[in-house]
Amino acid sequence: GGFGGDGRRCDDADECAEGLDNCHENARCRNVWGGFECACEAGYVGDGVVCADVDECAASPAPCSPLADCTNVPGGVQCACGDGHEGDGRHCIDLDECATGGDDCADAARCENTPGAFECTCHPGFAGDGRVCDNVDECTLGTDNCADAATCLDTDGAFRCVCPAGYAGDGIVCDDVDECAAQVDDCHPGARCVNTP
Repeated sequence: GGFGGDGRRCDDADECAEGLDNCHENARCRNVWGGFECACEAGYVGDGVVCADVDECAASPAPCSPLADCTNVPGGVQCACGDGHEGDGRHCIDLDECATGGDDCADAARCENTPGAFECTCHPGFAGDGRVCDNVDECTLGTDNCADAATCLDTDGAFRCVCPAGYAGDGIVCDDVDECAAQVDDCHPGARCVNTP
């Protein structure tokens, strides 16, 4: 049993120190008078002779941040902040990829931070997925708002409308100039001036 000696005097044997206990490898052995006790280590449950790993990831409250990945390991847990987040895993905050330059948006795109990620949107006058933005030729597509008489000139991300000679306006509106009324015609003094578009 748990005692040793010559019969006249009995000493308590330390089963834990002598390796005579049957405690599980993930349990602590504690010597008591006449025997020993087994108790599972933290992160394990059982009677000490049998100890099973506790799944801390399934615990409530959760040991990790809701923004973290929880991994159960023998006797414990590992928390790691998910993509687009930073912290120690128990506390995670959103990483603003747009502010830190961690985005891959095109130069002609706007970056918008979203929880755990970001979105790229091409600026007006450009088309694409936000990571690649190509100039849209509004003149060729006919999506410009130039006057019928105006010439559409495509620019990077936009277009310009130019009124032709003999017209005045901003290109979106082109009004015919009455050269006869403005007396800018080159008609002979004996001729009659008739304005034409």
